Amino acid sequence: MELIFSASILAAFLAGMVALFAPCCITVLLPAYLASAFREKKNIIRMTLLFFLGIAVVLIPIGLGAAWLASIFQDFHKEMYLIGGTFMIILAIFSIFGKSIAMIPMLKNIKPKLSASHPKSVFLLGILSGAATSCCAPVLAGAVTLAVVSGAFWKALIVTFAYVFGMVFPLFLAAYFYDKFKLEKSKIIQGKVMEFRIRGKDYFIHSTNLLAAGIFFLIGITMVVLGFSGDTYWAPGSQVAVGNFLNRTTISFFEIAKGVPEIIWAVLILGLFGYFIYRAVRKSTELELPKEGEAEAKEEKKSCH
Repeated sequence: MELIFSASILAAFLAGMVALFAPCCITVLLPAYLASAFREKKNIIRMTLLFFLGIAVVLIPIGLGAAWLASIFQDFHKEMYLIGGTFMIILAIFSIFGKSIAMIPMLKNIKPKLSASHPKSVFLLGILSGAATSCCAPVLAGAVTLAVVSGAFWKALIVTFAYVFGMVFPLFLAAYFYDKFKLEKSKIIQGKVMEFRIRGKDYFIHSTNLLAAGIFFLIGITMVVLGFSGDTYWAPGSQVAVGNFLNRTTISFFEIAKGVPEIIWAVLILGLFGYFIYRAVRKSTELELPKEGEAEAKEEKKSCH
């Protein structure tokens, strides 16, 4: 991670992507995102944006000088894992029995209403992930310090943003291709409604919600175990090898591309982020149009009667 100490916008972006695979990052961030993706199904780019904003709420202030915030998360890293793991387990239960979840008692042969939008929980998961991944924040703070010393606060802000965006960029990229190839229409993502009978009542649960609950529960248990063991920075050898490979690759790429002016990288990175916002807004608009059409059809039907 020494790459980021050049205080370069490109280096911060690349280091953020490498940080995604750090033990304390990928253990929480990736499973939380995947579980949220299975629940969202449709506007996954918007969900990714909310996830990014949750992480940014924690990491950007740390990067801009809130060292006390980083020290709190650092000193209570074990407690963060215990709280986070418990939260994940609760989300697993909510994914089956919760307020906005698919499993509800119904009369037989009545199709359940399946809600896919969970913006608040996705945002909270982002905040949780940001707190759990703050172990990488001191490296970010070092780069921002160099940028501030150079007398350019705007650069410090963009360096911080580039780092956080870099962490989530692979997820944005996955969401883009998910949306582009309309994978939400695939049989795996569509899933199916499963019916259970308990004490004479019919219950329904969607298979993707069940999968999301499984991921939440697994990562929740893992976090609690790591929290109690005190080894919250543990990672298998294969993950360490992947991280080292990515670090070497990004350093090699940076050496090739560092001749490009910083302003160009700033425009490109901000432009990429703006494009993802555009895709999220566009998708939201597309999803709202059928609802408006249904409302107009209902009004016409009433007027006919």
